Amino acid sequence: MNRGLGAGIFAAGLLISGCSLAGDITPPPALATAQMALSAELQTPAPLIPPATQPDLAAGAIIYAEKCAACHGLQGLGDGELAEGLAFEPAPLGDPEFARQADPAEWYQVVTIGNLDRLMPGFVSLTDQQRWDVVGYALSLSEGLLPLGAAEEGRSPEAELESGTVVGRVSNGSEGGALPADLELALLGYDGDRQVVSETTIVEADGSFRFEGLEYVPGRLFFATVIYDGLTFRSDVAHVTSDGTALDLPITIYDTSDDPGALRVERLHLILDFSAEDTLTVLEVWVLSNTSDRVIIAPLQVPLPEGAFNLTFESGSVGDRFELTRDGFVDLEPILPGSGLDHLIFGFDLPGSRSTQFDQLMRHPVDAVSVLIPADGPRVTGLQDRGIQDIGGLRMQNFSEGNLAAEDLLSFQVFAPSRRFRLSATVMIGAAALLVSGLSAARLWVGARPGKLDWEELLQKIARLDDEYEDGKLSEVKWRRKRKPLKRQALDQMGKTDD
Repeated sequence: MNRGLGAGIFAAGLLISGCSLAGDITPPPALATAQMALSAELQTPAPLIPPATQPDLAAGAIIYAEKCAACHGLQGLGDGELAEGLAFEPAPLGDPEFARQADPAEWYQVVTIGNLDRLMPGFVSLTDQQRWDVVGYALSLSEGLLPLGAAEEGRSPEAELESGTVVGRVSNGSEGGALPADLELALLGYDGDRQVVSETTIVEADGSFRFEGLEYVPGRLFFATVIYDGLTFRSDVAHVTSDGTALDLPITIYDTSDDPGALRVERLHLILDFSAEDTLTVLEVWVLSNTSDRVIIAPLQVPLPEGAFNLTFESGSVGDRFELTRDGFVDLEPILPGSGLDHLIFGFDLPGSRSTQFDQLMRHPVDAVSVLIPADGPRVTGLQDRGIQDIGGLRMQNFSEGNLAAEDLLSFQVFAPSRRFRLSATVMIGAAALLVSGLSAARLWVGARPGKLDWEELLQKIARLDDEYEDGKLSEVKWRRKRKPLKRQALDQMGKTDD
């Protein structure tokens, strides 16, 4: 598999999954290597809107936990659970030395429009005040709280401790399902990444539970968990409020089923290109649905095309979440009831030639198939041509297949282009993120959006130079000498284009 695709697959999962920014992402305008190189110079700053009130650190804490902690870490040290698989090391927001050099206005810009050089998307769904709230909380992770626009300089006043209550109810979402007797529930509370609360109780016969006399500290996060039938079910994460309102943390549990009949692939996306000579690289994104009211614990069966190699997963590994089979692999992850709540992302290579037959058996029903290739790349037959789509300024040819029944074969033929135009891993993950999130490139684009063909051709030339340099075909001196005038021309064209 071509360099960077392993991290690319992971990044696609990050953008798609729940701790991702799927609802917030701007499609990375820096999709291609050249766009990555130019992004800092082409990106349009967002209007700076000073905070109307002192940033609410409690509100910022919950935003940070939902959208930032997975990469930056709960204490902001760049050690989140997803950080290891990223192409770039997350900024250590909680490091005092790093924070002392911080400009709150610049952090507001990053939260608003992202940092495209590092594949960090912007948070377009947040209000201006929410952006300042999360900036304020991020700054508070270091030893000192820096001034924020209308906010007063210095540290925030120490929060007054209050006594409060957490309540909730456990219910069984499976038809005919009941609550077991003596079901134990755990309540956990965190300040940053430090666990400060750990209490247990037995759920009442009606499913209700209650914890009283808890210390309420602004920004403290709570969630409840129960273990039922060997599976852990968790409530949403909630944070305290300044008025000490009781937190409600309901939990729904489900019975299990080993019948895969309710398991469907709601959307199957494939992005492919000849990433190297005689090698076809494939990225697959499966959006899964469980139409039953039970957790499906039957393995998800994934046969691979004959000859597939360099199998890579977004998360998990063989021997843990995955097991290899004679014709592919199985995914052992339980699938909760619901539509599009779970996903599977993986990639592999196939031996390529001038004509490559792609045949993949589907063990589960598939509602829709989409295949994306670069417009100037391979040619595909055997699928319905949906025309060229513009995805973040990148022209992609879209092919589709209707629904497939279980045991149907997804089959088409790929013809290598006469002129090699290699997609980078970044392009592949960007296209995957856009398709799965279901958001249009036009609506999500933030910043300058060039549209002239000359500009696009220059970017493609730069991308090809970068690929040759990465492949060792060009020395650094020759690469820089050839790249510099092309970059200057691209910037000149950018200045002439209308937004």
